[in-house]
Amino acid sequence: MRCVVPLFDRRAPRRIVAVRDDRSVAIAQALDWPGVLLEAGQNDVAEVDDVTFAHHYIGLNADRSPVTIEIKEQNGYRPVTLPPGVGWMNPAGQPFSLRVRSAGPHAYVRISIDPLRFDRLVSGSGDYATPVALRRTFGIGGPQVRHLVSALAEEAKAGTPSGLAFVDTLTSALGIQIMKQAGAAAPIPAPARGGLAPAVRRRVLELMDASTAAHLTIDVLAREAGLSPAHFARAFKESVGRAPHQHLLTLRLDRARRLLDVPGAALSDVALQTGFADQAHFTRFFKRQFGITPGSLRRLRAR
Repeated sequence: MRCVVPLFDRRAPRRIVAVRDDRSVAIAQALDWPGVLLEAGQNDVAEVDDVTFAHHYIGLNADRSPVTIEIKEQNGYRPVTLPPGVGWMNPAGQPFSLRVRSAGPHAYVRISIDPLRFDRLVSGSGDYATPVALRRTFGIGGPQVRHLVSALAEEAKAGTPSGLAFVDTLTSALGIQIMKQAGAAAPIPAPARGGLAPAVRRRVLELMDASTAAHLTIDVLAREAGLSPAHFARAFKESVGRAPHQHLLTLRLDRARRLLDVPGAALSDVALQTGFADQAHFTRFFKRQFGITPGSLRRLRAR
């Protein structure tokens, strides 16, 4: 398997230096969990230079020996040692640079979680989720974290036999642990003004979830909400945390990722079923989101 987490840098092409060793390989991957990606295997990264991920990132040392990484701070690199079963967390949108001391194969588990998905899971509500403020934290661990990450890794290795509801439950529990250990105290925000009413928000999100293959427009969604297009776009972003077209694109790409598991499904058909103009258009957005082309992902899964 090719290692695919860390996945991408949406801000700009940056540098990730790979470990040059044949043993740097993933042994378990979950690429079709909505908003959540997991990979377990042998380390494939020696150095990361100024990378900004759009997802929350959790890296856990699954080896029997401690691993020391060096994190770049204002006054230079600071060494951080992660004992077995202990990891670190970097919030979405926060750039970081690191080096792995004596970089070579060691066992790891990496998990990335879409921030909006994270907020919904830990809030226990699929309708209205309060954004969770997180800070970069080292020493994430404890028996609960180790057991939850181990269960997720085994579920990925076995091909999700227990179903996505089980994955959501484990991820929600992990999210609660992450909040306890990496939560950042944030000022209480002023009451939102101009956001979507909860009932309208729920109705619009349900329409988007059910129509990922349709060419929904801002006008259609705005009519559903009873607002002007400009007012709707502002209110949606204030309520959900991202623009309507960004949210819909994420839904379409997540559905496309699941459709790739259908035996015999052509990439051109998957593109059309998820609302893309053609295969090239689909491939470009898919790679931008997941760091791998749909064709490469399909071949990786087949192996």
